[in-house]
Amino acid sequence: MGVMEKVLNQCRQPAGVFGRCIARGMNVGHSRLWDWGLGHVFVPPEASILDIGCGGGKVIRKLAGDIPGSRVWGIDYSEDMVRMSRSVNRTFIRAGRVEVNRGCVSDLPFPEDMFDLVTAFETCYFWPAMIDDLMEVRRVLKPGGTLLMTNEAYEHARFANRNSRLVKWGNINLYAPKEYRKFLSASGYSDIRVFELPSKNWISAVARKDEPPEAES
Repeated sequence: MGVMEKVLNQCRQPAGVFGRCIARGMNVGHSRLWDWGLGHVFVPPEASILDIGCGGGKVIRKLAGDIPGSRVWGIDYSEDMVRMSRSVNRTFIRAGRVEVNRGCVSDLPFPEDMFDLVTAFETCYFWPAMIDDLMEVRRVLKPGGTLLMTNEAYEHARFANRNSRLVKWGNINLYAPKEYRKFLSASGYSDIRVFELPSKNWISAVARKDEPPEAES
C-alpha cells in the first residue's frame, strides 16, 4: 500500500497516531472550506445541529461558538476521533451544548425530526449507500431543516487527472454536480442547490426537508 493510499484510508476512518495527525491537519487545513460551505446556509440562533463524520471536532467547536444558543451533536465511525473531538470540545460539552458519540450515517442514533441543520464535511465520499444514507439523514431533520454537504473534491473536467488518482488510491466516490442533484431528489429532498468553486475543486450541496402540507380546514 502506497503512502497516498494510506492517507486516504485514514481519511475514511482515522485511527492511531497517524490518524490523529491526519485529523489535526484537517482541523487546521479545512477551516476555509468550512466557512465557504456554511456561507451557503442560514443557521438560526438556538439551532440543533448534527455534524456527521466530525473527525477532529474543530467544525463542531466552530458551530457551537458561532451560533448563539445552539446545541451541536457529532458522530464519527472512529472511536479515536470521538475521543479527540470530545477533547477539542470539552468546554462546550461541560456546558451541555455539545455531545459527541460513535455512530454511522446509515443508522443514526437519533429520533425523527430532531435537527435544524445536518452538516457533512469531507465524508459523503465514504458513505456505503448514498440514497439510503441520505434518506436516513432526512429522517432526523426537522420539517424545513437543511442538509449541507461540502467536499474538496468532485467530478469535473478541470481536476479530472487529480480526481481519478484519488478514486484509484483511496477507493472513494466522487460525484458530479448533476449526481448530487439526482441523489438528493431521489431521497426526497427539495430546494436542492449545488455550488461549485472549480479553481479549488470545492463543491457544496444544500437541500431541505419539506414542511408537511397544511391540513385543509
